[in-house]
Amino acid sequence: MSPSYLLKLVTVGSASVGKTSMIIRYSTGTFREHYSPTLGTGFSYKKLQTNGNFVTLQIWDMGSQDFLERVRSNYYIGTQGVLIVFDVTSWESYNDVIEWKNEVDRNLEEPCPAILIGNKIDLAVDRVVSTEEGQMLASQMGMDYLETSVLMNNNVNEAFEMIAKKIIQSFEL
Repeated sequence: MSPSYLLKLVTVGSASVGKTSMIIRYSTGTFREHYSPTLGTGFSYKKLQTNGNFVTLQIWDMGSQDFLERVRSNYYIGTQGVLIVFDVTSWESYNDVIEWKNEVDRNLEEPCPAILIGNKIDLAVDRVVSTEEGQMLASQMGMDYLETSVLMNNNVNEAFEMIAKKIIQSFEL
């Protein structure tokens, strides 16, 4: 019989980078047209099978407002994987990645697998952060890098499958 896992993920990043939309796209297959900021946290579940393992992902959506940092700290408990998301059309969200990584590190008892996600690649004419810059930042922080378009549903499933595989691999070390 194949092993079964319940894995807790958190998604973090600046406001309006597409964290909630990414979770909705992955968990329901739909795209949310309107922007509504996450106040506090939310979560979704999604089942998948990867490398012969049955996995249930518990995906936490962390609100990004500064005043929520103290509240967010409680939701990191038990985290096994992290998706740090930025918007490739926003230098500000890219520059905030280091602060998000620092917050994650402050709130986890021990390091866990993390992936840096550059979202909104469908907005090519507005793009300011290159693939190479995203890869370089991810490499500096010891993470893999993946680019997504939630609107076009490019690499959304792959992002969650990638982090699930990384978490399961970390159990085997």
